[in-house]
Amino acid sequence: MSWIPKKSTTAGSMGAPAQIATPVATLPRLAVASMEMPVVMSVRRLPAPVYGTLMDVNTLGARVRSLVLMERGTEVEFDITISGNGPLTVNGRVESRRNAAAGARFEYHVSFAAMAEPQIDALARAVRDMERRAAASRSIQRALDQIPTTDTHRRGSYRALSTFSANFRREGDAWAEGKIGDISATGIRMNCEQLISIGTMLDMRITLPSNVLDVYPEETAVLDLTQGTPRRIGRADMRRPFEEMALRGRVVTRFQPARDREVYGVAFIEIDGYQREEIARFTHAMQLSKLRNR
Repeated sequence: MSWIPKKSTTAGSMGAPAQIATPVATLPRLAVASMEMPVVMSVRRLPAPVYGTLMDVNTLGARVRSLVLMERGTEVEFDITISGNGPLTVNGRVESRRNAAAGARFEYHVSFAAMAEPQIDALARAVRDMERRAAASRSIQRALDQIPTTDTHRRGSYRALSTFSANFRREGDAWAEGKIGDISATGIRMNCEQLISIGTMLDMRITLPSNVLDVYPEETAVLDLTQGTPRRIGRADMRRPFEEMALRGRVVTRFQPARDREVYGVAFIEIDGYQREEIARFTHAMQLSKLRNR
């Protein structure tokens, strides 16, 4: 979180204290939790919630990605859900914005400068808790990262647990049906009746379930009384039904059979940016659905 500011003043200086963007590395006493957590933000003067992804957070501020354009100074509020505890509500103000490198269009630095002391104390405890849990899981993650894959992305991508059908075939074979148990931008876990050797290349046809997209708000026309003109809120493209995707992958893992069916880990080796965005739209909807059902 290189954008989090630190206030500093110079003796004898006039006016408001200067805002200096200080890298987190220079703040050794300040814990920072990095994550990929979906958040639903209440934004002042906007009638509908704003959906985004919380990238990292500490007691001074947070870094958030979103498809929605927000101006500097916009006041936002959202909940951070900590496993085993209730949601923690934080509120802040957009300090800066830049175009996101990938995925969502914009990346924001949100400052928590106006938060009350009890909120800051609770957030500090939550950040320390997230850091402890992250440290405990690193040994498991290192083992997962050793699974062979030709994909340039790590296996640490969020994997959405959802069972749906997919068609696959080995080179020269007829199409067969399998069931996908989870999916991420790097690959799938698939079960089927066929025995498949590790390293086998598969052609796949996958259609992601569209029923999860109901979690996104519908596009709605509202009348702006201050301007006397209608304007639209929500994003129709977030609810756009998924279409069939043609993918290619390699079997990298064979798991313990379940219910007389073979279970495999398949890593994607041919997947384009659009297909990655579609998988991200699906996994994000799955995460939002889980948050709402807690």
